[in-house]
Order: sequence, then structure tokens, then C-alpha cells
Amino acid sequence: MSYPDDTESLETGLPKWHREKLAPSLKRGLRSGEFATRTSRIPIGHLYTPQDLGAAAYHETIGFPGQYPYLRGVYPTMYRGSPWTIRQVTGYGDPEETNRLHRSLLEWGQRGFFLVCDLSTQMGYDPDHSMVEAEVGRVGVPIATLADMEACYRDIPIDRVTTAFAIGAVAPVMAAMYIAMADGRGLPRDRLGGTIQNDVLMEHSCRNIWTLPPGPQLKLCLDLAEFCVRRVPRFHPMSICQGQYQEAGLSTVTSSAFMLANTLEYLRGLGERGVGVDEIAPRLAFFTYTHVDLFEEVAKYRALRRLWAHLAREKLGAKDPDSWAMRMGAATGGSVLTRQQPELNMVRSTIGTLASALGGVQSLQAATVDEAYGIPTAQSIKLSMRTQQVVAEESGVADVVDPLAGSYYVEWLTSETQRRIEERLAEVERMGGALKAIQTGFYQRTTVEESRQLQGRLESGELPVVGVNRYVEAGSHDIEPFEYNPAYRDRAIQRLRQVREARDQRRVEEALDLLRAGSQRGENLMPAIIEAVRAYTSVGEIYGALRDEYGEYRGLTVW
Repeated sequence: MSYPDDTESLETGLPKWHREKLAPSLKRGLRSGEFATRTSRIPIGHLYTPQDLGAAAYHETIGFPGQYPYLRGVYPTMYRGSPWTIRQVTGYGDPEETNRLHRSLLEWGQRGFFLVCDLSTQMGYDPDHSMVEAEVGRVGVPIATLADMEACYRDIPIDRVTTAFAIGAVAPVMAAMYIAMADGRGLPRDRLGGTIQNDVLMEHSCRNIWTLPPGPQLKLCLDLAEFCVRRVPRFHPMSICQGQYQEAGLSTVTSSAFMLANTLEYLRGLGERGVGVDEIAPRLAFFTYTHVDLFEEVAKYRALRRLWAHLAREKLGAKDPDSWAMRMGAATGGSVLTRQQPELNMVRSTIGTLASALGGVQSLQAATVDEAYGIPTAQSIKLSMRTQQVVAEESGVADVVDPLAGSYYVEWLTSETQRRIEERLAEVERMGGALKAIQTGFYQRTTVEESRQLQGRLESGELPVVGVNRYVEAGSHDIEPFEYNPAYRDRAIQRLRQVREARDQRRVEEALDLLRAGSQRGENLMPAIIEAVRAYTSVGEIYGALRDEYGEYRGLTVW
């Protein structure tokens, strides 16, 4: 048996290996004519070596955890200090059920929540509005007044647990309710933690969840961010989203670029208000989705951290190292789950959990086995939480910082992913930034085109999905999805009626007058909104007043 010459250089040994070993094997054929990452379709070579990493200095490209360029993680110890925060989704048919789930999750070992409101709330309507009759309590919890928020968190120590709020364009009102609830408990605002989505550019260009036209909606978004920077310093007032774009069918590259372009737009707006980058950047959170291509997803997270560090320091001029560190919450993708052979969804969710951990996220919500059927049941939420706990405590993935660093493939893919994100981001910036790109329909048209291509690959079988276009089985599979109870709407309306009967109506009218006056003067509206929710003014009443001032928005025609 012959062995390679130990003195042979990579420059001579690699071509020799290609000729003598690889070429004869290739004649027998490969299982595919093309290898590429799953969503961004980055071509993948047969083998990666140190030659693929270039000659850049280690400190400039990889570095150490907890310092610039943050490729290897935002903290020096990462999960050796403590694992990522497990945030399984909450938000059920009514506040009382949501509260019961909150308490169960604490008993099961969870220390953070991921609260989802129903679509009626997210669109700024009360449960008794005729337009939202079919949506009340269907995909989340209806929160019409401060009383509903208080019911969701009854007996929950909000000074010791944090909540990430997925609540669409009504972020200012939901944040106001949470702050008012803390005030009512005597909790100092500088001890109130949590994260709120407040990403209106994404809502207008992807989810189509809005309450006002883009300009006024963006103003309210910046009002909340500015207010929290000044008054609620531990609360993260913006969770800027990549995940929703990826769930809509965009590649990891395009979805990441759109998230960063949106971030730059928000920072420009806050800068015009006198909020410096080092005031807001450490309080930013980023929300991502993790799909099933493990290495593509790991490379995405590592590339985003390094790219953000470069942007924050070089482009935005941030001086505080905390501003350079991108902190990310994640969810394993629901769009990759299937109704066919649904038990396989836990396999997909486990892969996403592992990829998220290897990518270095700070919090994670693992998708449930039944999400292709409806919102998760309490039992399926518990299974996904236990899955995260197994990965965190049994797999060893949390025992070393950035365990894939130094892999020739991972480092090459990270750099290639970053390069492509930078190119797409520059394209948006040349258009004048995210707001103009959205207003002209660029985001929307790109989403349609990329999602159409993705769907074509699925339907042709080019993109394998086990149970759908591979290894298909006939018949149904046992699963007990969440059952929507039509009584949720009745109970929500009854609760709202009781609040309206008990509150001081004159105080409500005065609060709404204050809100309208502030709108006309262009003031930061958060103090007025907090005063309104303290008076138990409803979401629908607040946004009704704002629609009177700013007008209705009917969406954008992009074709």
C-alpha cells in the first residue's frame, strides 16, 4: 500500500489526487448532475481545502468569539455559559388559556415566551369588528385592551422572564400595554426586558399586515424605538426579520439582504431624530428562520454576524463593540413542514434546531409536528421544547464555541454567502434604500419570482421533500391538530364589553384627543399611546383614531 508523500505540497498533491483518485471514481457517476445549496443555489464543489480560504489574516476573517468580527459568536463563552433561550410559541384562543400555557411552560423548564397575537389584533381591529369575525383567536391570542394583556401574564414574573412579541404592525400599542402592565406592578422600567417585532417594512413588503400607510406606519415604528432607547433601556424595541422573507420563498441570500436593507432604513430614520447608532444598535434584535439545509443555514448565521459587524463599524461608524454584535433569535421553518407523513416534521425541526445552535443564535422556537395543520397544541409545543433540551444538553453541540469553525467547506460557504448578501444589499441601496425599493415593488416582485422558482423545483422533484415528491405513501396519518373554538370570539367580545362598561369613558376620550393632537403636531406618540392603554382604550379605538388622522391603506399594486 502506498501513502502520500508527507513532503508533497497541497499545490502539487491536489492536482495529483484529482488525476489519480477522483477522475477514475467520477467515471462511475454521481447521484446528481449538480450540487448546490437548497435555497440560494450556491454551487458546491466536490472538495474544499485551505486553498479555498484565501490568504486573509485569521483575525480579520474569523477571529475569536465575543469580539470583532463576531463570526464565531457574540459572547466569549456562548452556550458554555448558558444555552440559548428556548422560546416556544404561545398565544391561544383567549388570554386565560394563554396564561395557563405560560405557567405550564415555566413548569416544564422554559424561561422565555414567544407571544403571537391573532390577525384581528395584528391588523388593529377589535374582536367585535365585522371585518375580522372569522379571525378572532384563530392563529393567536386576541388582545384588545390592557385587561387582556394583564390576563395573559397573571402570576407571571415579568421581571424574571422575557417575552418576544410577534404582533405585526400594532407593536407600539402592544409594547405600551406591556409597559403599562409593568408600571401597574411597580416594576421599574429599567428592569423590564423583552423584544418586540416592530418591523413595519417587512410587514408592508412580505406579510401584508398593516394598520396605516407606509409613511405613518414607519413613523410609529421609530416612535417606539426612540421611546425605548430613552425610557425602557433593557427592552429591545425592534426585532428585524429575515425569517418571514425566507418563509415566503426567498433564498437565504435575498432574505438576509432585505433584512439588512430594512435595518439601514430604520437607522437612517432614527439618526434623523438624533438617536445615535451606538444608542440603538445594542438594543436591536434580529429574527431569522432556519430551514433544513444544515450547512447553508450555519453559513448564513456566521456570514450575517460578520457582515453586520463590518456594516456597523465601517459604514455606520459605530464605536461601541456592543453595536457590532448581531444578536439573533430564530425559529425553525414552518414552511418546510408537510401534511404528508407529519411525524417527519420533528426530524426537520431537529435539523433546524441543530443548525441554529451550530450557527450561534441567542434564542430559538422549534416548529412543532402539527404546524402544517394549524397552530400548535400544548402537547406538540412540549415535544418541541423537549427536543431543544435534548440538543442542548445531550448532543454536545453546546459544549464548545463555534464547533464548525475551520471546516474548509463551512468557511468557504460562509464567505461566499456573505459576498452574495453584500451584492444584493448594494442593489437595494442603489435604489435609494429599502423604503423606495418596497414602494416601487422591487421586494414584492423579487419574492414572487424566487418563490415561483422554488415551487417549480418542488413540483418537478428537483428539490427533494421526503413524503411529498420522494418516498410517497398513500393514506392518512394520525395527528390531532388544534381545534378552533368559535366561542373564542364570543368570549373576546364579552370581555371587551365588560371593560368598556367598567372604564372611565371621559378618560378614554381625553386620551384619544391627546393622541390625535400629537399626531397633528408630529410628536412621538408613545406617551399618548401609553396613556390611552392605561385608560383601557382598545386597540381598535386607538387605530381608529390613527386611521382618521393618517388615512386607510389599501396596499400596493406591483405589476
